[in-house]
Amino acid sequence: MLFHITMTHTEDNCPAYDAGAMAEFIAAADTLEAKAAELGIRVHHILWGAPEHVAYALVEADNIGAVARFVFVFPFRQDYKVTPVQHVQSLVATAKAIVADRAERGLALFPTYVLPLAVSTASG
Repeated sequence: MLFHITMTHTEDNCPAYDAGAMAEFIAAADTLEAKAAELGIRVHHILWGAPEHVAYALVEADNIGAVARFVFVFPFRQDYKVTPVQHVQSLVATAKAIVADRAERGLALFPTYVLPLAVSTASG
């Protein structure tokens, strides 16, 4: 599975403003490939959006647990948003399968739902 990771931190947590934290970050970054391999993760991209205190990663892993362990390689406090994503070709294949399945079962692609009318019980 592919996962898009957005990592954000504050200016107060940014290693760029602390020599010791920067040294820790560099040391951790040097182990990134080995940690990814240990966890069975393929890193497609890690991109930093400095000076906005944000980074983005696209990784491939069998499960989100490995991704959760991977992000803790970075030795400073960050917020993480992990979103499963897929290639557009996979999305199109899924859409085609849904259309074919619904057609085979004689169902409309987009079912029509009848919503009950709201009835006012207030007397005037």
